[in-house]
Amino acid sequence: MNSIPETSPRQSHPHRFPHRGRLPEGSYFTLTWTIGYDYGGMTTVALERSSAFARLDNRRVEILTLSPEMKGLDRERELRAAGSIDRKVKVRNLWQDLTSWSDRKLRRMVGTVDPDPTAADDVIKRTGQEWTEQRNDSEDSLLQADRYHDRGHLLVIDRQDMKKPGRRGGRRITLFDREQTVIAQWSTAREFYQAWLDVVIGDKPSYLICDSAFVGNFIHEYRRDNVILCMVNHNHFLADANDAPTGALAEDKFGYLRQLDGFDLATTLTDSQRVAMEGLDLSSGKLATVSNLTDDLHGDPDRPRPRSRGSMVARLSPQKRVEDAIAAVASVVDDGQQLTLDVYGDGDDRPMLSELIESGNAAGRVTLHGHVDGAKSNFLSSSFSLLTSRFEGQGLVVLESMSAGCIPICYAVDYGPADIIEHGIDGFLVAPGDVDGLAAAISTFLSLPEDEVSRMRRNAVARAADFFHDPIVGRWGEVLAARSFVPIIRAENARAEVRTAEVTADGVSVTLSVSDLGGSSPEQMFISWKSRTGTFYGRVEAHGSKELVTADIPLSRIEPITDEYVDFSLDLVFGRGFERVRLACSEDSALSSSAALHLYSTKHGNLSGRFIRTGLTSTS
Repeated sequence: MNSIPETSPRQSHPHRFPHRGRLPEGSYFTLTWTIGYDYGGMTTVALERSSAFARLDNRRVEILTLSPEMKGLDRERELRAAGSIDRKVKVRNLWQDLTSWSDRKLRRMVGTVDPDPTAADDVIKRTGQEWTEQRNDSEDSLLQADRYHDRGHLLVIDRQDMKKPGRRGGRRITLFDREQTVIAQWSTAREFYQAWLDVVIGDKPSYLICDSAFVGNFIHEYRRDNVILCMVNHNHFLADANDAPTGALAEDKFGYLRQLDGFDLATTLTDSQRVAMEGLDLSSGKLATVSNLTDDLHGDPDRPRPRSRGSMVARLSPQKRVEDAIAAVASVVDDGQQLTLDVYGDGDDRPMLSELIESGNAAGRVTLHGHVDGAKSNFLSSSFSLLTSRFEGQGLVVLESMSAGCIPICYAVDYGPADIIEHGIDGFLVAPGDVDGLAAAISTFLSLPEDEVSRMRRNAVARAADFFHDPIVGRWGEVLAARSFVPIIRAENARAEVRTAEVTADGVSVTLSVSDLGGSSPEQMFISWKSRTGTFYGRVEAHGSKELVTADIPLSRIEPITDEYVDFSLDLVFGRGFERVRLACSEDSALSSSAALHLYSTKHGNLSGRFIRTGLTSTS
């Protein structure tokens, strides 16, 4: 049996910390994340991490949320009562703040457009005592939301049909005092959120960690000298986990993945994903591996447990591919071996999986328990665990299993298992999707001598300890301390002008000049490209001086693009500063095309390309 796929070699252990580290001293520490704006989107991992920061480093940690639905809900008390957060962790909500602040504090919110006093005329007639009044279009899309202060007066009008009344388009957010006088206005929600962050954080040296892809897609614009901004990438970064690392990026992460140099730090959970992202030049040295932390389950490697008992904690969804685990168990049983598998989790695939269990040779062998609180504790009495996912951000259940002394048998998918497990030493790795290989690995484990299994259990517990709270908080201390609060360099007026752009047999070759950098010199430069629709994005490093910058885009990097149009830019990296400028084309620019790719100057005078393919029709 060849369980380890040759294309996914065992990665070295990413972090083994000899001692506990600390977060940087003297800093206010803030965490922000929202998925769907609600605390329900806060992962258990993120809550545990914030509590570990507070507990181990004795510092205040604030969780910032943006959801209007959280206003008036004491999520902090709920989470603390459930034991989900430490006493030094505070949950703070944008709307809870605004609806309770005095006019004096509200005036600290700085607008980004000239105030229009006629905005008060937009108010919706109030129909009751609810703090929100809404106006929707015929398709029930939100056109306006009026928010009221706890004392009853109008606080905010968020109008989203500024271009044409009754049709979504154009936005104006207006903040009022109790006399209904305009305090400030913003034309985008992100500017409004930033104004709140400025009040919350002030001028304190701060670390702002974003755990949400949704928030990350706009928080990269929040650049302040006193704020170290960090983005945590929790899951696969490609649109298709099975795609080669040259294709489209994940749609829900597209906004921040092409802006990683706008952060001071971007973390991945595994070395393998960091290497893959670095291989595409998605970041110029901003990436670092900081794994999820896991609880010490105090697994006893010498505790007697039935060798044939397996456990699996997974959502019953296509990503988790639980049907492969059922098929592997049925195969092992067919070979005459005793085996049971308890599956903890629920999801849309449950009817299909139940039918598969009954129709195969798994009835009475595989049990679907549904959602069970504290399901990971079952690893303490189980002998082995299974992970059959199509992809993972890291695979926390693998660490939980190892911490309990339960041997993981996993598909070596991107990303996670191969970074954690050393095959045959503390677990087993199987080629992704290889059900026969999975069944063979289970059979191998069942046939091992008892002393060999005890050794593997001890190794698994020891490996899990690398991801306990102390070492992971220490790792956060290392990567954050490596970032400096030096002033951010800005070059908003930078200009890049194409001299030549040529489609060759090997790809696209570009030469250009750069000007108006404001006296600063970039540490690195990149030519980047983005499909006009879809989520194709990439970049390659450019070289030279400001007078002559050159870059070659390999054909292999642009061939996978399936959208018709692609736009090119120059990325300028100045340490903490980052600017992206379109490539201007003048009458002196020399452009050459091929039968497959036509380079041209847009109506705004910028370099773009159109792929010439059968069946495509020009739209611009």
